[in-house]
Amino acid sequence: MVARNRLWRSDLLTFTHVHSILTGEEGLKAALGRIPSGLYAVGATLEGRRTGMLCSFVEQAGFEPPMISISLGKDRPLRAVLEHGGLFAVNILGSEDKKILAAFASGREEDPFASFKLLDNGHGLPQLADALAWLACRCRGSVAAGDHVVYVAEVMEGCLHREEGEPMIRVRKNGFAY
Repeated sequence: MVARNRLWRSDLLTFTHVHSILTGEEGLKAALGRIPSGLYAVGATLEGRRTGMLCSFVEQAGFEPPMISISLGKDRPLRAVLEHGGLFAVNILGSEDKKILAAFASGREEDPFASFKLLDNGHGLPQLADALAWLACRCRGSVAAGDHVVYVAEVMEGCLHREEGEPMIRVRKNGFAY
């Protein structure tokens, strides 16, 4: 028992070969950018019109009930839906979903869902037939997080469209920008 405890004593640990390539703000930007994230086509219906955006700040946040967190910039139109506890969809992009990515990444499309086949889901939410998976969510709360707002949402329904395929993963070079 004594020998095992001694392994954890700080005076036994030395780190003589630690070398930082980047430090300060540049190091922080690079380190934050290395947090991997998925890419998601998030959408809702706002005042009778579909709205959507590409989002990378989505994470599972709970098991029972199933919950996710999603972070949106304060200037995003989709926030109007979430602020009122509204329903929204998260379309999980697969690694091969380049056309969907391009349509949502441009930011120029009034309705980026318009050029894709949508499935009827009973919620009136945009469900991309070609996405890897889909979630129907209801916002349950929020907290300000600097220049973003983090929303916590209950996942009401979900489906996997394809068994084969991996989610699209993104690693940024700069953690201070998309």
